[in-house]
Amino acid sequence: MTGMILALALLLRLVYINQSLWLDEAIEGLALMGKMGPILTYALKDFQPPLYHFLGIAWTQLAGYSEIALRTPSLLAGLGTVYFLLKFGQLLQGKKLGIVAGILAATNPLLIYYSQEGRTYALTAFLVTASMYYFFQLLNHKSKSNLIPLSYFLFTTLYLWTSYLSWFVFIAQFLYLLFRRRYDLLRWQFLAGLTLLPWLPSLFSSLAIGRSTLTRSPAWGNVVGSFSAKALALTWVKLIIGRVSFADKFLYGGIVAGVAAVHLFFLRLSLLRRQPLLWLWLGFPILMGSLLSIFLPVYSYTRVLFIVPAYLLLLSSGLASFRRQWGMIIVVGLQLTFLTYFWFSPQYHREDWRQLVHDLRSDPSAVVAMPSRAQNAPLLYYGWDQPIIEPCCEKIEGNKIYYLRYAEDLFDVPRVGPANLRSAGYTISSQVSYPGLQVDIYEHRN
Repeated sequence: MTGMILALALLLRLVYINQSLWLDEAIEGLALMGKMGPILTYALKDFQPPLYHFLGIAWTQLAGYSEIALRTPSLLAGLGTVYFLLKFGQLLQGKKLGIVAGILAATNPLLIYYSQEGRTYALTAFLVTASMYYFFQLLNHKSKSNLIPLSYFLFTTLYLWTSYLSWFVFIAQFLYLLFRRRYDLLRWQFLAGLTLLPWLPSLFSSLAIGRSTLTRSPAWGNVVGSFSAKALALTWVKLIIGRVSFADKFLYGGIVAGVAAVHLFFLRLSLLRRQPLLWLWLGFPILMGSLLSIFLPVYSYTRVLFIVPAYLLLLSSGLASFRRQWGMIIVVGLQLTFLTYFWFSPQYHREDWRQLVHDLRSDPSAVVAMPSRAQNAPLLYYGWDQPIIEPCCEKIEGNKIYYLRYAEDLFDVPRVGPANLRSAGYTISSQVSYPGLQVDIYEHRN
């Protein structure tokens, strides 16, 4: 059964894995190629510990820099999360819970989405899940073998070196050990935490960079993850329906309310609802990440993807306790419905820079403009080698200007660029939309 669940997880994660890279993935790809400066310098600006980048360098030396190659580590990590969640369920409540948890993880739209993204999130979720699995074994199963404590130490160390917000999981584990008075296990935590000492100066540098960026551009905080009730609500909404939305807000609210009612019904039946470790895993990173974002905007549901397995374990326990099969059919059916809706809704797919560059190359007169060249990584990744102008503050030349209205709210709030284009004698002749991208084509009035 484990093999069938993993095969299902793999199949669902292969659909659209070759879609265009979006901005952050393209930046990561260029960094791994060495085009963003020294990798440690890049890691400071990325506000993540460097493990994912180091693994990426090793992997791309073998596999190259294609979309699929850059996403394969996340794909494998996503499968690893499914496997460990299945094993965790078996450990907590027997074979049935393991199967249910594995199926929910295999079909969860949010886990699938980030298993197809060349960033650190899926890897962090995998490492945290594995760490929690061995942590629970350490607490509840006596063994003379050192394999379990060493495995816990290994996966804990790895997740600490992968994501800063995962450090709140580390603190949650520490608090739980104190609560259970398992002081004998603190040495493994101490050893894992000790490995971070060489990186702490770099953390302070990252914090300084983040504060400096926020001072120069306050709107940046809203983009990367400011504290708000909406951000907290989105964490749960995206956890259950994935990266989709609905234009009709009443329809959106009704769908979310309906799915919420289904989930809450089964959560009430969960035999694990009195398991404080799972609630700490689920809630503590959200609480602490939200509080931290009051001072430094770092919180988003993307960055706490590693809490999804905890939620799925709680939900799986309720489904496993329910005697009728239709409960499982409804929950899995809802996940697959939202996943299918995502597949057939290009507006929710990643930014299609690949098609944009293809179309630009077909027009020899194309001149590319955008609010800030700081966002040009996808163009460079896909081989655009012509000059890119910033019409807000540079001389405008050319008969046809392709103006990418990308991150205008961050880099050109007063819309100086379009105003300068109009002042220079350009008018919009047409507009083209791609998933995640809007292009205004300006032509000069001769």
